[in-house]
Amino acid sequence: MKQHVFLIFISSLLLFSLTFGCSSSHSRITHRNSNIVGVTVDDQDACVEIREKFDEKGNVIKKSFNHPYNFTGAGLADLLSSVYYQEGEYNTDKREIMVFWEEELQNIIPPIINAFSKANDSQDILVFSRPYSKNLGHARSYFSMFMTNNELNIVFSAIKSKKSWLTDGRAIQMDTYWRNSNKRIFKDPLEVKGSSRWSLVPMEGQRLAEGHQNWIIIDFT
Repeated sequence: MKQHVFLIFISSLLLFSLTFGCSSSHSRITHRNSNIVGVTVDDQDACVEIREKFDEKGNVIKKSFNHPYNFTGAGLADLLSSVYYQEGEYNTDKREIMVFWEEELQNIIPPIINAFSKANDSQDILVFSRPYSKNLGHARSYFSMFMTNNELNIVFSAIKSKKSWLTDGRAIQMDTYWRNSNKRIFKDPLEVKGSSRWSLVPMEGQRLAEGHQNWIIIDFT
């Protein structure tokens, strides 16, 4: 009996650590006036966090997000599969490219659904996705997500950012190509309006937020 109770306690502790803990110190880096209040996954493929922001007096900035929100796996997969971008202004190839790879979606969708079910109306979801491709190697994307009414907002500061020896040599040597290894690239998504490396391409039922090339709004009413 005692052993049974002990096993239940250990299982509960592990579940709590998965939901509110963080296995890597890199993932605990927060932006100015931000605080991570929950983590639904943090592994080699992705980190999904629930974040709240503060004003200069230290008070939580009140939002009117439609949170908590309950997505289905198939529904969120359809929404994220519809997000496309074009590479930067100096690239002559102007094809529309899917932001998320199929295997990447399998990794990030469950913890994103979990995070949306826990967030309140003043908290956004931060996602640092780091999938691996044989052709491209590791490519990092960093973005914020939140619901306003029946619209999903996705705001990026990095899309498929790849390691470069020119700008990230030290981070590559130390195997620490995370958000805090290159703050110039992995900025707070809500403080960015675009990038010279890429721009989002709105599809049917989507629009860009005014004045932004990195903020897509998907209406699914």
